[in-house]
Amino acid sequence: MKGRGRGAIIAIVALALVALLAYTGYAGTTVYQQLESGRQELVAAQVGMRAAKQSTDPAQLRASAAHLRQAERDFSDAGRRARTDLALRVVAGLPAAGRNLDAVTHLAAIGADMSRAGEAATAVAIQVAGLKQQYAGRTLTPDDLQVVLQQAQAIAKDYSASIQAIGQQLRDAHAKRAEVTTTDLVGPLKDAYDTVDAALAQADAAFLRFQDVRQVLSDFLGVRLPT
Repeated sequence: MKGRGRGAIIAIVALALVALLAYTGYAGTTVYQQLESGRQELVAAQVGMRAAKQSTDPAQLRASAAHLRQAERDFSDAGRRARTDLALRVVAGLPAAGRNLDAVTHLAAIGADMSRAGEAATAVAIQVAGLKQQYAGRTLTPDDLQVVLQQAQAIAKDYSASIQAIGQQLRDAHAKRAEVTTTDLVGPLKDAYDTVDAALAQADAAFLRFQDVRQVLSDFLGVRLPT
């Protein structure tokens, strides 16, 4: 009886371990899928914003804003699951697994920060695209340029909070990136962080240009606005 009882306990423990491993695989796959979905949404938003630069249709930018909102949700969900899922936290107790899971959590947070920065930028870009649409096909007179400049200044004033938000989100993303050392990470995560580094550098450069609303409008309208 004792032997059968001990055997039953061992079997139950073995089944529990198998179930835990299976669930851990499921949880890890879910986190990966959410991260990949977030990445795809970010790419779609970037493609839409590049296309919008050549267009007078703010609808393209609104579509990009929708992609960015979905990207933020995907990254936030991935980060939340990586932080709180019990099975993943058990695995995180192993040194190598713990470092990689922590890197995944930071990766999700960086993606969410960059998505929020993109959302704030898109809100301003939609206003700029509306202004471009207003003057599309017209040869701008000096009086037109003066009016456009006044409208540009109004946009800069109305969205100064958005510009501050973009700067804060990018600073947050850089701070989270600085907390991760990629030396011991698995190959795919190293590659992901290489992509993050390139994306952050591009975002920083874009933000420097974005702060000058007059220059943004000049680029969109294809004319040099008076200072």
